[in-house]
Amino acid sequence: MDRGDIKLKVRAKVRPLVLALDRMGLTPNGVSVIGLLISFLAAWIAARGDLFLGAIILLIGSTFDMLDGDLARLQGKESRRGAFLDSNFDRLAESGLFAGLAWYFMTHASDDRAALLCLLTLAGSLTTSYARARAEGLGTTCYGGWLQRPERIVLIILGMLLGRPILVLVLVVLTVATWATTVQRILTVMRNLDEADGA
Repeated sequence: MDRGDIKLKVRAKVRPLVLALDRMGLTPNGVSVIGLLISFLAAWIAARGDLFLGAIILLIGSTFDMLDGDLARLQGKESRRGAFLDSNFDRLAESGLFAGLAWYFMTHASDDRAALLCLLTLAGSLTTSYARARAEGLGTTCYGGWLQRPERIVLIILGMLLGRPILVLVLVVLTVATWATTVQRILTVMRNLDEADGA
């Protein structure tokens, strides 16, 4: 089963939630803002030392982040403006999350190496996204990679639910995967641009 099939199955499952948000009169951008604020709350809770509760709140925030696009399609409000806002909110939510986790490791766990892993994973995830955005700005495409944002969030939530030792292992995996994905995308885009320039 590929990512497209998984997305279709997930959309079918959350359809009732999308309809409920529509009946409540919420807009797609409003749902995006709510998701961002809930993700920030999860980061703050994790930073204060409660990883389990932070994971539960983050799961709720991630659900809102998943619903805004479907709500936009339902209401006929799909737009480049909304897509731009949602993309930036994704980066802000992820930055807040890893900042909160880094603070937790420095202040509650006294684990500077794990805090460094948080920063390295954040750098890798941001440059992964930037590589795609810059590629599209240059007129080419850049998809794929070992772990994209949904998978990263799922792994982080699982790590937080299962406790600090598992979370550290997750961060090691994410650090390697995000940096590898960044390198992979850079090489792919450079090859595509060389081919386009040659043509």
